[in-house]
Amino acid sequence: MLKKEWHWMSDYKPNNAKTMNVVQIKLMEFEDLLDSVYRLEKRLDKIDEKLSGRSIEYVPLNQALKTLGISRKTSDNWHKQKILSKKYIGAKVFYSTNDIKKILES
Repeated sequence: MLKKEWHWMSDYKPNNAKTMNVVQIKLMEFEDLLDSVYRLEKRLDKIDEKLSGRSIEYVPLNQALKTLGISRKTSDNWHKQKILSKKYIGAKVFYSTNDIKKILES
């Protein structure tokens, strides 16, 4: 169950200012939430595989950087430019092997 705690200025509204609500959850609940997101992500990947007829594979950040011979900043820039797609699982970053192959072939 989520425990709500209101910001100390929530009753103070000068000139129609927006208030801030703070929501606190226990670490265990947060980890359960992350686990649920991970399972949902896996299910969505399976659906995408079936719809596209291809398998989507991802490699960890460090492996992608080493394979491509690039820095973390370059990988972030390439992601912003839609050259390299990344995926988060929890706090870890993964990159699409299809995108890595395309970059290596070009």
